[in-house]
Amino acid sequence: MSFFLINQIRQLAKFDPDAKKLIAADGIISLTSGFMYTDFSVYLNQMGYDPLRIGFLLSLSTLTASFLTLFAAGLSDKFGRRRIIIAGFFPMFIGTLIYTVTFSYSFLIVAAVLNGISFASIGSSFMALLTEKTKPENRNSVFATSSLMNGLAMTTSMVIGGLPPVIATYFHVTTFDSFRPLFAFGLFCEIAAFLVFYGVRENYKGKDKISFLPKKASKFVIKLSILGFIGLGAGMVVELFPLWFYLKFGINVNSIGPLFAASMLLTSLASFLTPEIAKKFGNVKTIAYTEATSITILAVLPFASIYLAAPLFVIRNILMNMSSPIMNSFIMGIIPEEERATSSAIIGLFDSIPRSFGPALGGYFFNLGDLPAPFLIAATLYSVSIGFFFELFKSVESKGHGAINKNIPKPIGD
Repeated sequence: MSFFLINQIRQLAKFDPDAKKLIAADGIISLTSGFMYTDFSVYLNQMGYDPLRIGFLLSLSTLTASFLTLFAAGLSDKFGRRRIIIAGFFPMFIGTLIYTVTFSYSFLIVAAVLNGISFASIGSSFMALLTEKTKPENRNSVFATSSLMNGLAMTTSMVIGGLPPVIATYFHVTTFDSFRPLFAFGLFCEIAAFLVFYGVRENYKGKDKISFLPKKASKFVIKLSILGFIGLGAGMVVELFPLWFYLKFGINVNSIGPLFAASMLLTSLASFLTPEIAKKFGNVKTIAYTEATSITILAVLPFASIYLAAPLFVIRNILMNMSSPIMNSFIMGIIPEEERATSSAIIGLFDSIPRSFGPALGGYFFNLGDLPAPFLIAATLYSVSIGFFFELFKSVESKGHGAINKNIPKPIGD
């Protein structure tokens, strides 16, 4: 393992300066997203909102992003990624500002929509721009490093997410006021990330015609529609994990934050090593085997005690997410440059549209008091998705497309 780690660290000096800026900007934003993930659903419940209304808010943000992602990606492929990402920062600022000043449900709905617009603008464009700043031989390392920095920042953020109960006790303030400093800190981080990103330059000049459908990569993109099963399952469980721990075991964010932070830290370290693992086993096997192993743990988790649930949760997260940078590199490496944002957006839609309904469905079961059901449904959906992924793409790697050993990824259509 130390050999793998040293090999990965050696790659850092070879990264493009703009790739380093993109990784840094993404990491700074993650200083916000960590505590938003661990705290937000619990915070809303403590403010008097039931799981069904909480699930609706989480679904609304994802659904908004789903509707707008393809449009934003088409503009990105036409006019360039940098402009679209810059535009995406501003609704993010406003959404976080709303969280800082009010917990009115009407305003929270507005913030959810704004966050969806921001995600649609930044998500697929960021991935395409980062890919531009890589070479085929170091692409996996760049994506793994990005995942590591993102994870370390989220780990820190999740620890910070445990502060509101401490703030409330020490300063004798309301629940809302105890969370307000976190949202203000998040706004500061988003502005800092924007300033770092603004220094990035783009080589891609766009294309003559705007298109919302990829042509060269269409067959590959259609195959990845199977990710929709994971999206729906993840929406039902992953988005509501903090709320599940709160409802099942009664533990507050001061305990949830450190637990999720430990999980994120270990997952980040594991993902940093996956490029070296994939050199031995290949991209597709690395992705399929690690994710498949996590399914059994997911199915057992809702029946575990708190003492067993915590370590099982951490192990499941590591196995399910450690191959994420390899998946991103695999996808981006075999898509033509001029179709990367659009293709990434459509692939994202296969995941995000089902995922957008997931929190509402999970919240519905939680509201009925049936906490295990979303986990069992998610495990079934994960199994279907991972099984199909392996069957559809094992031949792609065996032919040398997307392999990360001596074979350089070839864009579809070449």
